[in-house]
Amino acid sequence: MMISKKILYSLIGFVFTSLGAVAQSPMGAYYMETIPQVNHINPAIAPRANGFFALPGFNQLFQSDLSFSDVFQDAGSEWISPLSKRFDYDMLYRAAGKSFNLNEQIEVGVFGLGFRSRRDYFSLSMSVKGVVNMGLQSDLFKISESGFADGSHFDFSFLCAKAMVYKEISIGYSREWNDKLDVGINVRPLFGMMGAMSDISRFELSTSREYYDLYVDGNIYVSAPLEVEEGQAGDFPESIEARDMEDEDWTDYASSFKNPGIALDLGAVYKFTDKLHFSAAINNLGYIRWKDDLNSLSFNGTYRFEGLEVDGSNKDDLDEALEAIGDSLKTVIEYGVGKEKFSMPLIPGVYLGAQYYLNNAVSVGFLSRSLIQKHNFRQDFNLSANIQPYSFVALNVNYSYRVNGGNGIGSAVSFLLGPMQLYLMADYIPTRYANVIMDGDEFTMFPYQKELSVKLGLNLIFGRHGLRNRPSLDARHK
Repeated sequence: MMISKKILYSLIGFVFTSLGAVAQSPMGAYYMETIPQVNHINPAIAPRANGFFALPGFNQLFQSDLSFSDVFQDAGSEWISPLSKRFDYDMLYRAAGKSFNLNEQIEVGVFGLGFRSRRDYFSLSMSVKGVVNMGLQSDLFKISESGFADGSHFDFSFLCAKAMVYKEISIGYSREWNDKLDVGINVRPLFGMMGAMSDISRFELSTSREYYDLYVDGNIYVSAPLEVEEGQAGDFPESIEARDMEDEDWTDYASSFKNPGIALDLGAVYKFTDKLHFSAAINNLGYIRWKDDLNSLSFNGTYRFEGLEVDGSNKDDLDEALEAIGDSLKTVIEYGVGKEKFSMPLIPGVYLGAQYYLNNAVSVGFLSRSLIQKHNFRQDFNLSANIQPYSFVALNVNYSYRVNGGNGIGSAVSFLLGPMQLYLMADYIPTRYANVIMDGDEFTMFPYQKELSVKLGLNLIFGRHGLRNRPSLDARHK
């Protein structure tokens, strides 16, 4: 039995069209000392500006273990889906492994400011962030390959999903401890706006010629403006709908400071010599405790049902059968509806860097970034060349590589026009595009892209600290 196109394409469509939904900064920003926001990555790196005021900015990160070209394959005259008899599932399984993950983050900076006082640097900023993390099993694709074949066993216990939107206030402090060591810390109070997460202990399906056995044990936690109509005790809720809210209700909701949390960033820079510097930072050590607008759903039990006698080529017939199974599950599985509080951890990031100054204006850098989360570890490496040829411009060109992921070229640039600084940076810049033909439709896209990180914004810069001890090429003539 084959899964329907409607179901499969819905899944794939979500994976590859949600790029605008996900906040780690581009790795190329790490050595851009002229941009004050560099202390968001390593709080020990004090900006060169004696003072600054940050205007609204934007930051986005997307990472996926699979690209479009992994799930849809180029067959020459057209691209084929997993539903095609020509599709090579072995290639897909090699790309996906046992499971694959998605990580998306988006950040809108509301404002920021900072100033220097001798050896100390103080900063304050506020932003709104959204995070989406998903972990999916490759067994999902096995269903599209062979359906629910007799004697199959599917384990979806590692399925996980987490999404949240929250406000963040960052209070930063760094100090030139001595001529060799700089240290810094960002303390970040967090306030959750909406959040949801799954916590699944068991989700397995076993098939035989006579019957299917389904085993489930897990919880779903939500903090959001929802209206849940409970059914009978132990049954699935009768309905789950968004709460009817007026514009002023949404304004009050967005401006509230409920669901508190805390996060810490720690960093250090060690100047081994005047030319060689080592640095380290750990970000996002924290969590959000969700306590308002709570809805939770627990599910536990075993469900045995007869094998489906359905023609997989008949979409309507298959959809009706799957809907009937879903209706049965609502009454057979033991459900619990509640208002449970829950905590959601952030994704910690560990940075290790080394920078070598060729002269006052040019340096090269190496950076390692590790993102740590449940059932998922991401490792990126970055090589960069950094140059500030004049006091009003700084450039960066870098190359990034992610283990079991993609690789690509990145760049960063900042311009200073009077006190106004414009900066733009990106990692894994798309360079390979293709004309994709599917089902008679042709469109241009980047089918090999697995990640993308972009950051841009405006600052008002006051002073030029740093040009005295590490001048740009033109500074020595001033």
